[in-house]
This record gives sequence, C-alpha cells and structure tokens, in this order.
Amino acid sequence: MKTAVLKMFLLALSSLMLCACQACDKGVEPEQDHPAEVQQIIQAYSPIITDCDIKNAEFSLIYLDDDAVPELVILDRYYNRYSIYTVKDSSAVCLVDHITTVEMSYYEHCGVISAFYRWNGGGDEGSYANAYYQIDQHSEPLTDDSIPDFEFTYNAVYDENSQWTGTGTVNYSVKGEEIDEAAYQQILADLDLPQAEEKSCFSETSECFTKDELLLYLEMTTTLEAASS
Repeated sequence: MKTAVLKMFLLALSSLMLCACQACDKGVEPEQDHPAEVQQIIQAYSPIITDCDIKNAEFSLIYLDDDAVPELVILDRYYNRYSIYTVKDSSAVCLVDHITTVEMSYYEHCGVISAFYRWNGGGDEGSYANAYYQIDQHSEPLTDDSIPDFEFTYNAVYDENSQWTGTGTVNYSVKGEEIDEAAYQQILADLDLPQAEEKSCFSETSECFTKDELLLYLEMTTTLEAASS
C-alpha cells in the first residue's frame, strides 16, 4: 500500500515539475514555485530523517500551517511519541519534541494540533481528554510538560456500588485554568475549528512513509528538480 502511495506521489511530482517547466517556457509565471519549495524540504528534512535512529519509525507529511510546505511528523510507534518539524529560513525547526499520546491529529492549515489521552479504560465508562496546542503561540518546542492552550476532559461517574451511572463529567480549561463550555466553544469558533477537518497525523489518507521510502522520495525529488532546471 505504501509503495503504491509513494509511486503516486512521485508521479504527481513529475507532472508538477513538467507543468512548471512548460509554464516558464511560455513566459508564464507559475502560481506557486513548487520546485523551490520541494528543494527547501529536501535541504531541511533530509538530515533529520537520515539521523533518526528510532527503530521502525514512521514518517508523514502534513499541512499544519498556512503555507504550501508540508511539516514532517516522526512517530515512535513503540512508545507512541510524536515529533513535528517545519521549515524556517531553509532550516528544519522542531515544533513538537516527543509528545507521548494515544493519537496526535491536526487541523489542516489552521496551525492547531490535538493530543488524545485516555485512562481508566477510556470510553464512556472511563476517562479521556483532548489537549490542543496552537503552534504559533509557542516559541519553544512542545513537550509532554507543555500546558495545553485549551483542553477538555471527560470522567465517568460511578455510584457508591462502583457501578457506572451512565453519565460523566466534562471539564474545559485554557492554559490550565477552568472555563465553562460556552467559552470553550467560542475558542473553537474563533479558530474556525468547527469548519475545519481534524485529521490524524497517520491515517490511510495521510502521506505516510517508512524511513527508506521517504529518503527515496526526497532523492527522486532531487533528481526531478535537477532534470527540470
């Protein structure tokens, strides 16, 4: 499945390069300088990927912020630890430094990530939480010790006989301070999150790679970039 996806990306990239070259030959400026962006990614992410020594690490490319350059996500599947990198001034910059969570998701082009947690079995009869972080609000990489920008938690309620009552309590917070549901919903609305699609960093629709696949992808990108110049 991943091999087929990789081939699809390379084919799409080849078509993109060809279109850009044809546009330049006709004296038309491409709408976006995709080859330059791809070259930027290669320069910035290749050393990060090459130096990654996590056994069976998984990689994906996501569109977290509002530009056309994807962010790099590295997942240590054994420990469920996520790291995210972006490109600034042609250099890789760490946004998330090993946050351990059941699953990390993001809102495309909104600059918001979500870490999902569960305990006491999770689900309606247990406890779970979603911690949200606005990437542009943090000057240092996010870690397990970072306080979420906003969060909700759910805890099932049990009676004196330790039987689940069929209900649970929900709490909302901003920067660790409790707020009511209306204030929480207003935060989501201000960030346009209800209209945005929450995506898992690793899913069937994500651009996911093994280390070798991603290095091959970047190598082929370099080859295509050189051929188009």
